[in-house]
Amino acid sequence: MKNLKFNRRNLIALLLPIGSLLYSQTGGGGTIDAKIAGWTTTLKTSLNAGVGAFAVVGAFLIFVQYMQGNEQAQKNFVRFVIGLAIFGLVDVIANVFI
Repeated sequence: MKNLKFNRRNLIALLLPIGSLLYSQTGGGGTIDAKIAGWTTTLKTSLNAGVGAFAVVGAFLIFVQYMQGNEQAQKNFVRFVIGLAIFGLVDVIANVFI
């Protein structure tokens, strides 16, 4: 594969269709700010749903492991709590700053 080089003309030629695509998605009469606001609402809702699903499914799986007497259940529980904390922290940061 050849080395791809972008000069200013190619970059402008690439950005013009993207701008028109964004404008067309707003219905022509709306603003890009309104479209971005819609995207942020969708992102926040998706993150909240993801954290909730992760918490419910993960807790259920850890519970099943404990009930089966799995020796790895404690380690998995610690990993689950750490993962949930990280995922929840990303959700909080997104909700605060977006």
